[in-house]
Amino acid sequence: MFHSFRSASRFLLAAGALTCAAAAGAQTLTVGAVGIPQGPIPTSGTQTVLQLGYAANIDGNAVFATFAWSAAPCPAAVKVKFFRPSSALPGGQFLFVDQRGPFDVNATVQTVRLDPPVAVRAGDVIALTNVTSCGLPVIAAATSPGAPGPYYSVQGDITANFAPATTVPQSGPAIIALATDESLSMLSNRFRLTLVATNPRTGAIAVGSPVPLGNGAGYFSLPDLTGDRFFPEVMVKMVDASGSPALGGTFWVFHSPLTDVQYTLTITDSVRGRTKSYNNAASAPGQLCGGVDTSAFRP
Repeated sequence: MFHSFRSASRFLLAAGALTCAAAAGAQTLTVGAVGIPQGPIPTSGTQTVLQLGYAANIDGNAVFATFAWSAAPCPAAVKVKFFRPSSALPGGQFLFVDQRGPFDVNATVQTVRLDPPVAVRAGDVIALTNVTSCGLPVIAAATSPGAPGPYYSVQGDITANFAPATTVPQSGPAIIALATDESLSMLSNRFRLTLVATNPRTGAIAVGSPVPLGNGAGYFSLPDLTGDRFFPEVMVKMVDASGSPALGGTFWVFHSPLTDVQYTLTITDSVRGRTKSYNNAASAPGQLCGGVDTSAFRP
């Protein structure tokens, strides 16, 4: 499990100095937040949903995004967009910054790589657009600790500046998140692995910090949750069986949690450009057992 209450209390007290010391160093760019899933945002047709509660904390390059979706699989179903609030324009307009997608949705908690990265400024907000009738953005319970704040829902696939409606919904924040890249490279740098986790008790999100253990193994720590850069939380191993027809001739993936946090592990094959995501949602059978995929990637 993540930690017992007693050991967690001792650990967090001990980690306080580490957290304060880290604050003086480099920050990780984040835009948006992930709360506890509640249900799909009610929409009529294509809509762009802006998360307003957690704007970008610093300037930087957005490399990947994590969001919840109400259905899967949904081919080419979602776009990730960025807007910049501007009080200088009439009506307090939002300026369109950039977008990526449409992305295929392969799981109800999905991580996608923004390629090329999107340059954002502190204060920018992130948005999701459903561009097909397959699935919708998911909201979080308004009473959930760590749940995102209010949102705007705007009709259409917005790619221009707009002035928002007067009323801002307060009870159904969209679950969307973004962070800069912290990746673990494996098998001679062919595969790039990233991890985003959610604390099931608070709804707080954290980007996995990679610690390599060799060419085909490593783990992710969650210093934003534990305060310890080298405290292992999710172990990962990859095996190159591509030269063995008897073993399937593929690349294998093993992942195993040492915690009860929910996570999305995303692996990108830099040769073929293919991405796969693995999840351990609390509702999934064997959440703490991890997973094995012996046909993950072809040579």
